[in-house]
Amino acid sequence: TSWPKHARSIAAVATIAVAVTGGYLLTPRSKDETISTALGGHKIVSLADGSRIELNTSSAVRVRIDADRRAVTLIHGEAYFDVRHDAAHPFTVDAQGQRITDLGTKFVVRNLTDRVEVALLEGAAHLAPLKDASPARQTNLKPGDIATATPRGLSVIRAPADTIAAQLGWRSGTLIFRNTALAEVAAQFNRYNQDKLVVESSASGLRVDGTFPANDPETFTRIAGDILHLTV
Repeated sequence: TSWPKHARSIAAVATIAVAVTGGYLLTPRSKDETISTALGGHKIVSLADGSRIELNTSSAVRVRIDADRRAVTLIHGEAYFDVRHDAAHPFTVDAQGQRITDLGTKFVVRNLTDRVEVALLEGAAHLAPLKDASPARQTNLKPGDIATATPRGLSVIRAPADTIAAQLGWRSGTLIFRNTALAEVAAQFNRYNQDKLVVESSASGLRVDGTFPANDPETFTRIAGDILHLTV
């Protein structure tokens, strides 16, 4: 791909077509059940207790719902949780040795190669490692908190509501960019599509604003070509 040295940011809103690849009702049972999505997939899992899990592209969870516990492991990928609170039966999500315990919550978890990210939308949740009870490695999350947990430590930042909303555009089949570097835009599209975008290093820092269908990189490249006079 050939890019100009100087170009203004892309600002565009593309027509969105949303497709949810299947719904799933999980009833109480005494064994673990694994649920996954393929590349570009999106699946909604409704639990018998009224809670709901939404899986993003290339994601998998292992779920155990029985009379004693409500336990989920995010094996890989990203999932949104809308949890029906039950103090007698805590809802937990494990990922990479970290545990999120629901306190009446809507949150999203990303299991990445070297870290776990948790963004809290509503309610409250407790984040702590499974094998380290030190106060510095655990925290109570409030709405707007984005926590990043690694084997080395824990950090929490506050984020505006629109920042977290942009991160959840995938729930409606979209990618939302706000002054995002072109290299990161390409990386996000590549999470959802077989055809990959490759950005030359000279163009990687160009900034993009816009909302695009996650499963349609062709629309993005067409708009980029038209607005920025690019050769794709």
